[in-house]
Amino acid sequence: MTRGPPPEKAIALALPIAQARGFAVFCKRERGSVCDIVIFNNAVTIVVRLARTKCINQSVADMEAQFAGAATCLGRIPAADRRSREIWACDYYNNLRFFQVNGTGFVEIGRDGKPVGNNDRPGDPGKKGVI
Repeated sequence: MTRGPPPEKAIALALPIAQARGFAVFCKRERGSVCDIVIFNNAVTIVVRLARTKCINQSVADMEAQFAGAATCLGRIPAADRRSREIWACDYYNNLRFFQVNGTGFVEIGRDGKPVGNNDRPGDPGKKGVI
């Protein structure tokens, strides 16, 4: 569990992107909360956890290790065909990077929710998808 205030700059950056993907509901971060935003659209329900990072240009495997705690929180939400569990990482320069959490690990996605770049583990440069 992270400590300190909610990531307000990340929230300000994420809300317009969330609203572009569907009807977005902001969830107040409290003890035991699992997500920050829930997005509803006709195709899927998206559960988003926002996270701050100093190192946004790491490989997908390194980002997975960095956000293991957030992934564990999202893992409490049961997996389903029409549900997406995502971590949106924001650095201190207001760059965003998006990851879908599934049973095998992280998959890097774009702001539209579609997979981007090279999601393979070996030799993954980790620089694609920074927006």
